[in-house]
Amino acid sequence: MKQIKIYHGIILEQFLNYILLLAVAYLFGSFPSAYLLIKLKTKKDIRTLGSGNVGALNALRSGKSKIVALIVLVLDLLKGALPAWYFAHVQQADFLIQVTVVSGVLLGHVYPVWLRFKGGRGLAVVAGALLVIQPILVGIWLGFWLAFYALIGKHIVASLIATFLLPMVVYFMGEPYFSKDVLLMILPVCMLVFQRHLERLPDLVEEKRMTINNGEA
Repeated sequence: MKQIKIYHGIILEQFLNYILLLAVAYLFGSFPSAYLLIKLKTKKDIRTLGSGNVGALNALRSGKSKIVALIVLVLDLLKGALPAWYFAHVQQADFLIQVTVVSGVLLGHVYPVWLRFKGGRGLAVVAGALLVIQPILVGIWLGFWLAFYALIGKHIVASLIATFLLPMVVYFMGEPYFSKDVLLMILPVCMLVFQRHLERLPDLVEEKRMTINNGEA
């Protein structure tokens, strides 16, 4: 009976450690770099400008500054890369901890508490983490994106397709190319990024409809 209590205590302690780690990672990821930089430059809220997305591309459109957009992109890449590098290479933590950290950072970026849970789409954050953990996956995703962007001409649709296909590549290639741990990380983050991009589709459809109507008029 005593051994069972000790075992349960260890499990509870580990669970609380993961929750704490997730919370810290969330707070780190929730730093609103695009919001702050556009606010400093234009005195406006990026969420009310352009697509409303709190990311580098909308920062470029809203702030009309390549330098500001580049800074946003680098900061968002570092959001994913720094925690991934620290836990993978410095702490040499097990993969579940790495998944927890990357997921927490991504959640913070996409749903930042400071901006009423309206953040970015998460591509740069995921790319930063993958550049540290599995850089080949960034190349595969980029290859898909370039191919479908060339065919369709819509970056949101190209991102949707590339993000949808990436976990499938990891699954079907499997070992020795990609372990099950990699799939465990890729699947949830790609699902969240996919869902955030999917939210933009109705706007694209409406824009297309208005373009057609204006052409007929």
